[in-house]
Amino acid sequence: MACFFNRVLGNPIVDVVGITLGDPLRFVRTLSLDWYSRRVDEILAKRDGKKLKGAPPRIALEILEAAQDETRDELRELWAQLLANAVDGTTQSMVRIEFVAVLKQLNPLDALVLQRLTAAGNFINPHQLAQAHHLDTNDTATSILYLLELKCVEQAPSGTSAYKTSPRGIALLKALSP
Repeated sequence: MACFFNRVLGNPIVDVVGITLGDPLRFVRTLSLDWYSRRVDEILAKRDGKKLKGAPPRIALEILEAAQDETRDELRELWAQLLANAVDGTTQSMVRIEFVAVLKQLNPLDALVLQRLTAAGNFINPHQLAQAHHLDTNDTATSILYLLELKCVEQAPSGTSAYKTSPRGIALLKALSP
């Protein structure tokens, strides 16, 4: 585990990660961080570049703190990707600290809807998006409205119920991409 923190933070300071002895969930969090260690290694091993450098400590610590309590597989994968991109010198500049706060607030469906909305390209209404991807219309609309609050999507200028991914949403997905 110490090697993982050294690699992520780019220095030998391990005790800064916030795992305290009095933490009743320490074992669960340690297992979770172990999973992230292995998964980030897998992601980085698939990349050709050797430009690995420590993530900025502020960003790395924010990601690790938020990710360690995540139990949903879809979101754990996104956290691992964000961390891998923060460590990789070729993608590090895409990882913004505010993306940690946004990702913490997403449900798996929100992330899926954001990805599908981005793939649609132009403005689309929630019903059309839901039908095209076999999703529940109400759940899709709820996700879109929440993503609108997070400034990851924008509404059509005409005020219709059509939406597309905002520049912030596009930047977030780039930071989460392999």
